[in-house]
Amino acid sequence: MIEQEPRLLFVLSLICLAMLLDLVTGLIAAKLSKQLSSKIGINGLLRKIASILLLLFFLPVASLIPLQIGSALLYAFYLSFLMMELHSILENYEKMGIKTLLFQKFLAHFIDKEEED
Repeated sequence: MIEQEPRLLFVLSLICLAMLLDLVTGLIAAKLSKQLSSKIGINGLLRKIASILLLLFFLPVASLIPLQIGSALLYAFYLSFLMMELHSILENYEKMGIKTLLFQKFLAHFIDKEEED
């Protein structure tokens, strides 16, 4: 079995939780705005499943890159993906009428900080 850093698996689990939260908040936002559509919901679910499969695919691929560079690249990719999911969750909260300006500023600051590193 390929040994990965525990942080990678932790971030991967956070991504899965964020995806679940994104699906739930997306459903709530669609219901509140009366735009609930099974076609859109199924497409969103299929995109989430495809994303998880892609994220899992890169676990063994990262081990092929020498000198822990693969793990570092995968970690950066996972964090970027997590930020994208958090942004989507905040958009869903905005659609529900919940103000998220403070969280969006924090997220933007975190993303800017990540790009500097």
